[in-house]
Amino acid sequence: MFTTKLLAIIIPIAPDETQWQQLCHDFALLPQATEVIFVIAKGHDIDIHPIIERFPRLTIKLIRSVQGRAQQLNAGALAANNPYLWFLHADSRLTQHNIDALLNAIKRPSANQGLFYFDLYFYDKASKWLTLNEWGAKLRSNWLGIPFGDQGFAIEHKLFKQLGCYDITAPFGEDHLLVWQAKLQHVKCYPLGSPLATSARKYQQYGWLNLSWRYQILWPKQAWPHFKKLLAHRLLQSK
Repeated sequence: MFTTKLLAIIIPIAPDETQWQQLCHDFALLPQATEVIFVIAKGHDIDIHPIIERFPRLTIKLIRSVQGRAQQLNAGALAANNPYLWFLHADSRLTQHNIDALLNAIKRPSANQGLFYFDLYFYDKASKWLTLNEWGAKLRSNWLGIPFGDQGFAIEHKLFKQLGCYDITAPFGEDHLLVWQAKLQHVKCYPLGSPLATSARKYQQYGWLNLSWRYQILWPKQAWPHFKKLLAHRLLQSK
């Protein structure tokens, strides 16, 4: 069991979000002295006192920021004291395999030079078509080097600041844009080879085909100007 102060888990919580309560059950798996930082929008509140009492060996705190995923993620990172940030969605679920894979990865000498991510896995998929999304995410991540935030980004604190943190001006895809910042700064994205469970509730709410099609339109459109910038940068370096 790792007992040194390594991980700071950042969990942004949207108004009326409740699935974070299920995630809290998995905190029993976390190593001692792990920080857990819940970030909610100003004007909202949740009660984390039962969680603090249940896990006294962890450092659990609640902070408030301007509403918005990017703003909340950045605020959580700013409040963290441990050296490795692990950004989790509130509807994620953890396994011992996830934690061991991440801890083993950040022990490597080059860990402070990369962004780590997990495989996408839907734990409550009602449609078999979501298996295609899981495979598609794996191909996009491992072949193209473009993971998304629901794959649980983990990165050294100083490196996160070097990348400029999450873009608070982006209307969506702040996680996607962080990956492009990493590419521009020659920071590699490393798969951990461990499936991180997340909820398929949005697909159930909006429909598998509708949401899948929307994502496949949005992310290449957002990526295109950054791809051109990266290509121009590499061409300039090759001269």
